[in-house]
Order: sequence, then C-alpha cells, then structure tokens
Amino acid sequence: MSNLPKFERIKHISLTPGMKLIVMSDMHRGDGSGADDFAQNSLIYRCALEYYLDNGYTYIELGDAEELWENDNFDQIYITHTPVYELLGKFHDPDPEKTRYLKVWGNHDLYWKYHQDIYQSLFPGIQIYEAIVLNDSILMIHGHQADPMCSGPIAAVSQFFVNHIWADLQRTGIKDPTRAATNPGLCNEVDERLHDWATHNDQGISTIIAGHTHRAVFENLSVTELRYLDCKVKTEHLQITHKADRCYYNTGSCVHPSSITGLEVYFETGIQCSLVEWRYATDGGIVAVKRDFLNK
Repeated sequence: MSNLPKFERIKHISLTPGMKLIVMSDMHRGDGSGADDFAQNSLIYRCALEYYLDNGYTYIELGDAEELWENDNFDQIYITHTPVYELLGKFHDPDPEKTRYLKVWGNHDLYWKYHQDIYQSLFPGIQIYEAIVLNDSILMIHGHQADPMCSGPIAAVSQFFVNHIWADLQRTGIKDPTRAATNPGLCNEVDERLHDWATHNDQGISTIIAGHTHRAVFENLSVTELRYLDCKVKTEHLQITHKADRCYYNTGSCVHPSSITGLEVYFETGIQCSLVEWRYATDGGIVAVKRDFLNK
C-alpha cells in the first residue's frame, strides 16, 4: 500500500494552540541578472516576511529557495539578496527548539543536502531537511520527489541543461521549459502523484503540502479551479476535473509575475490552512503591497 519514498532528515513538529506557520517555496533567488526570476518580487517577499515576523509566525522555506542549478555557488546569490538573508536571520535562533526558520531542500538547492555547513555560517545551528511532518499526519516536502525529470538519474541531465544552456537563454528572455512550472501537463502529473501519495500510504500521512510546480493548490483545487467555482459566469470549455479534499496543498511560488503565494497554517481547535497571495495594489493613489486570501 505504501508508495511514499523514504525521506532523509525529517523534522517532526507538534502544533499546539496558537501556533502559526507560513509556508513558501520556489523563490529561486539568483544572481540579480536577467535569469534571476526572484529579483522582480524581492520587495513583495520582504514585505510579506516582515508581516509574518511581526505577527509571530514560524517561516518554513519548502525548497528551491536558492537557484543553484543556474548558479555555480551561493556567494553571488547572498551578495545580491543580502537584505533578504538579514531578514531571515531575525526568524532564526541557534536553538532548534526555538527557531522560527525551518528550511527544506528542493531539487534546485539540493546542494544544501551536502553542504549545510555553508548555510550554517550564516545561520548558526540551522538544520536543513528533506521533509517536515506536522502532528504525525501532514507531510511537507518540496515535491520534486514526485517528478521523474527532477529526481533520480534524469535530474542530472535536467540540471546540466539548465546550468549550461537555459540560464544563458533565460537572460535573453527565454524561459526554461524543463520545469513543471512551464509545463501544465507535467504539473498535473506531479500534483496527481503527490495526491496519490497522501491517499495511499501506510505511514499515517493524510495530507501533503508541497511546492515545485509553482502552481498554487488549495484542498486539491488549483487557483484557476477555485476562481471558476466562485465565478458567476461559467464556460463550457473549462471543466473541473478534481474534487476538493484536504489531502493535497501546494504553496505555489515566489516567482509569479508581480506576486508571491504561500500557505498559512495555524492551530486553533484543529489545523486550519489559508492560501494567500501578496501583490502590488493601489490604495488611495498609493502603491502598496497587499495580502489576499485565494481560497475565500
């Protein structure tokens, strides 16, 4: 029955009343060049983090935070995005039981699996995990484990093309087509595989929260499907093929055009989730960064 892969370095968390988490993934922080998809949303991201810092959230970075397929080392990424790392440092505590900064590796920053000592020079004592488990039932992983293009032997081929070919093309405006984010069919396959892992396992996992595809999902419904269900005008060309259930969520990414998405998780009488988007908006003629709920 169990088709969940085995994960390394798992962090177990027991949520208690009042605890709040913000889960984001796929920043792909780069070197500030034309290939750095995160740069355009850096200010939005920092505004969001300041809100979560001030309001007592624990921040979970669910993989692909650093773009280490296109960049050969972390140095230039840090230099480019120093204000981000200074802000992350305010979440961190060297005591693993007190820190509010938890980090998971993805396929684009798998480097941290083998070199977390480098990251520890910035954040003393930080541990970088492959998976986080909430209350023994909610599995949080990046999600590349369900994508054959980005895990196993084929991943090395994908990384070679991204590093040696697509990074240069991306600087001219061409996007990498090997990512699930730019391939809707592949997104569906990865989403469905993750949902299947959540519903068919003997390890007590009832829900999976992932990233990787860059497509935000709430209770197994994509943002497009959520908006369609909420819309008064229907079209026969768009069909809802999934059923809403609490088995699968996806954080989306921080490289959407002019916005970032994430999943807020909080514990009251039970575990509750909200899918949020941070974006630029106008307020009385003033441009501001606004937080919206996508699942309401």
